[in-house]
Amino acid sequence: MDEILKALQACMLFKGLDQGQLLLILSKTQYIIRTYSKNEFICREDELSANVGIIIYGCIEIQKVFATGNLVCFFHKNSGELFGGAVAFSNESLYPCDVYSRDVSKILFFSKQSIFEMCKNALFAENLLNTFANRILYYEKKLELFSYSSIKAKIAYYLLLEMKSNGNSMIRLSFSKKTWAEYLNVSRPSLCRELKKLENDQFVKIDKENISILNEQALENLLQQ
Repeated sequence: MDEILKALQACMLFKGLDQGQLLLILSKTQYIIRTYSKNEFICREDELSANVGIIIYGCIEIQKVFATGNLVCFFHKNSGELFGGAVAFSNESLYPCDVYSRDVSKILFFSKQSIFEMCKNALFAENLLNTFANRILYYEKKLELFSYSSIKAKIAYYLLLEMKSNGNSMIRLSFSKKTWAEYLNVSRPSLCRELKKLENDQFVKIDKENISILNEQALENLLQQ
């Protein structure tokens, strides 16, 4: 139970709720917990689902393979993060993408009806609306990312967005370069090559999974080219 409570306390849906409130909600709500092995599919594209998942531990990836063969990674999610909300509450309730476990993962699933029941708690209802609103803003920013044609500009946009979101000029990548390249819709060798150029130009400093922004204005200028 401790690991479940820890994950829920890290989840935006339960922000501001103390442990006692969480235990009360769980005691009155139906849920299921499933464990997935590494690289096991959680949901496949066009699969019907009316559940919202919250990751207790592990990491999942949401990706889509297009008819051209191109693979685009839309999200990677870790402990405390949720997925499937938009699908569960849509009219179609069909997954538009594949969801698979990148590592051994344990996931807690709430049904759509359980989410409705939890909305009787005003703070939970407010968190739910904020979560979906933030997701809409995320997609708007993702569309802006795709408007940039050069790889340098895509990298710059992503780094600046992360810096402004976290309020820190040091960005820690919690995923591989391959996953990042798929997210940017570029090849991994091209991503690494352009990152090296940005480092040589002293726009950024790279230390394994950490990227420090050294020249914010220079990155901003790349977006104008």
